[in-house]
Amino acid sequence: MNISITKYNIHVWFMAAGVFCMSVYSKGVTVFLALAFLTMVVQVIFVGRKIEWRTFNVWAFLLFGILSVFLLTGFWNDWNHKTALAEIETKISFVAFPLLFLLAPTRIFNSRKKFQWALVFGGIFFALICHVHALYGFFETGLWQEFVYGRLAWTFHPTYLGFFYLLSMVFLAGEFLDSTNKKSSVFLLLGIVFFSLETAFMASRAGFLALFLFYAVFAFYVFRNGKNRKRAFVVVSFSMLSFIILFLSFSPISGRAKEAVENSTSISETKKEEKVASTSERFVSWQTAWEIGRDYPMGVGTGNWKSHFNLRYSQKGASFAAAHSHPAHNAYLQILVEWGWIGLFALLALLLAGFKRALELNDLFFLMFVVGVSFHFIFESMLELQQGLVFIGFWMFFLIHRKPNSNVLET
Repeated sequence: MNISITKYNIHVWFMAAGVFCMSVYSKGVTVFLALAFLTMVVQVIFVGRKIEWRTFNVWAFLLFGILSVFLLTGFWNDWNHKTALAEIETKISFVAFPLLFLLAPTRIFNSRKKFQWALVFGGIFFALICHVHALYGFFETGLWQEFVYGRLAWTFHPTYLGFFYLLSMVFLAGEFLDSTNKKSSVFLLLGIVFFSLETAFMASRAGFLALFLFYAVFAFYVFRNGKNRKRAFVVVSFSMLSFIILFLSFSPISGRAKEAVENSTSISETKKEEKVASTSERFVSWQTAWEIGRDYPMGVGTGNWKSHFNLRYSQKGASFAAAHSHPAHNAYLQILVEWGWIGLFALLALLLAGFKRALELNDLFFLMFVVGVSFHFIFESMLELQQGLVFIGFWMFFLIHRKPNSNVLET
């Protein structure tokens, strides 16, 4: 039996599988995206599909400028080939996304909802797996902490996973606003409650703040576009109520928030044998990153940031941070350290371009994506791990390449 890759749009399904893997198995994302790209190439060579060149978007290609600075700065300072090549291997995939979506067929962009549903189902699937894994851990240890934060997130960074869950909830909230079917509305609302509870289980302080930031962005979107306010109230009330009930009734979650408040008042000295709260660690990392960025305005170069951080951590007595080579825990400061002020300004320009584009498209998902990424960058170096790098790269360039009139219904 002959299978037509054009008729069945196999490249779209490969890409959807990659999105599904974003919150399940991050290394599988690039495999499916590579398969999607190869099937598109096969269509051009053997099936006769013409390449659909898109309008050149200067802002979308600012990241190429960032990458150029990223590579060049490695030669301006001490070059560490081993660590530099390891980092390039992780980050180079980010550069492929602008080209991928510049040459992608229109059907890819018309399949936006298919990708968003893939993200939702991937989040639900992995959340259930994590709860089963946590249940086994609970039987072994008897600790309720198995259902909170890193232990529940299992193979993912909890802050990243919480952000993926939040964006899944944003999509469901947007669908709920426009839904006219009662049964569909019920399932969408259940999904919103599910991801609100998962955000609480993640117990990430940045995730907590991002959830309430979503309520503000959601209200802005509803009033700006004249959406159904009663349905918007239902979304916010159900989400907030479920989150607060779990937060107050499950002590391991509220305990983490209490710990953050207690430790944020002072910066404790980090020892190798004893890890202090991540809130205190971040203060040390931020201060260290700012000092390095101030001393190296053009950046320390590819692969050199760890040695610079570890040296200053040791001088500060933060031996635990030095032993584990902690990054800046802030994407803006991390890029300032590696790529200097040029790289930082390029990243800020890209985020501003995305924000402007989201407003032009009146796209709730895109708007919350840009706002959420900009916010999470304050607390995590999300461009250092493949989990954050591939997720942000895919959605940023997919959404920014869409045209204002590309809201075509899927066939």
